Amino acid sequence: MIKSDSASRRVRMTKRMMKDALMELLEQRPLSTVSVTDLCARADVNRSTFYSYYDNLTQLLREAEDELIAQLPSAMPIDEQSDPVRQLTEGFTLFFGYVRRHARDFDVLLRAGDPSFSERLMDTIMERFRKPDSGTENPLPKSWGYIYAVNGTIGLIREWIRGGFPIPEGEFAVLVLRMGFRANDLKSD
Repeated sequence: MIKSDSASRRVRMTKRMMKDALMELLEQRPLSTVSVTDLCARADVNRSTFYSYYDNLTQLLREAEDELIAQLPSAMPIDEQSDPVRQLTEGFTLFFGYVRRHARDFDVLLRAGDPSFSERLMDTIMERFRKPDSGTENPLPKSWGYIYAVNGTIGLIREWIRGGFPIPEGEFAVLVLRMGFRANDLKSD
């Protein structure tokens, strides 16, 4: 048992080294110009080690994206007895704290990674922070407003990272929610 734990730890560490090396390379140039040889030299692993885990660099990139997205905090279920705006603000504050802790990865993936990352991030935000529909209105304009607000949030995240996090997560959460409410013509107060 100890041997398998040790082997598992080595595998995780090796994969982490390769993902870190890929992020470093993507900070400097696009994926299309990165080779497996470049990655292996940066990560200090053999090509055979790389190919024992991945078929290509895109597969490694996708795994890095999947891990980052999988760990995104979710909004807590809204308690009807509490203030829903406060609850959303708390959820977004946790979310933006996670983004800040993983700023380099988000910056690289939003800027230089697979273009589908932004789309997958948008889908995840929509899934984890969507308010349940009341069913009384035409859902199409409401859905479009939400998509608009989430896309805007991703753009704001990019600028927040690029700007070196000029405001704390809590203030950023309030700003994003207010803009989202305005975009959807909803009341925030």
